[in-house]
Amino acid sequence: MTQTMPSLFISHGSPMNLVLDNRFTQALETLSTRLVLPKAILVVSAHWYADQTAVSIASGITYETLYDFYGFPPSLYELSYESPSNNSLSKHVSDLLGGIPMVERGLDHGAWMPLYYLFPKASIPVIELSINKHLRFDEHVALGKKLASLRDEGVMLIASGNVTHNLGTVDFYTIDATPPIWAQNVDAYIDHAFVQNDIQSLIDIERRCETFKTAHPSVDHYVPLLYTAGSRRADDTLSVLTPFFQNASLSMRGFMLH
Repeated sequence: MTQTMPSLFISHGSPMNLVLDNRFTQALETLSTRLVLPKAILVVSAHWYADQTAVSIASGITYETLYDFYGFPPSLYELSYESPSNNSLSKHVSDLLGGIPMVERGLDHGAWMPLYYLFPKASIPVIELSINKHLRFDEHVALGKKLASLRDEGVMLIASGNVTHNLGTVDFYTIDATPPIWAQNVDAYIDHAFVQNDIQSLIDIERRCETFKTAHPSVDHYVPLLYTAGSRRADDTLSVLTPFFQNASLSMRGFMLH
């Protein structure tokens, strides 16, 4: 029998984590030793925020590495993550979600940056699902529920964003700077709601959590969490991952359902 795969939410933080040795990257490396090898991985990344729900395909046997970040040291652009494609799985996901479009696209850094640490050999097929910016929060949760069946087929689900994400308040020069109170409040709200499996509080966060808009001027880095919440099962065990901040205002908190 195929082992049921975990569903994870990873707060990926700055692209600089690709070349830094810190407690976040060390935690991902440690986590990698705990994860069983899936048959494939489906990633919902904050960096594919689009006008439709779509699934990625590749014309070749591997996915292109997208460097969708700018102004960083050259060493970041020398890295790559050439995971195998699996267009049959992409078609399966398209059918599962009602015939959504399949779009040729490489892996953005929201996908390949955490995978660079979790599965460094890049030997597992990876596909991405876009985030439809026009959907309501409850509709994203509903899509996560539909994706949950893939876990029984050996497909690991990874959502990649950030619990707090206001780049205008980031201290890029001090990785362990003290987080502002508003960021701590949003982090605590999301942690409590997710741990208690209070999906309605996650859906209603814009009106229930008064500093949410400060933490997320755009919701692209929050929405991936809703897919993880939707994929949750009654018998899942919950592990809280990397419960700390980087660069003052970036909460790196993550969750794993297993």
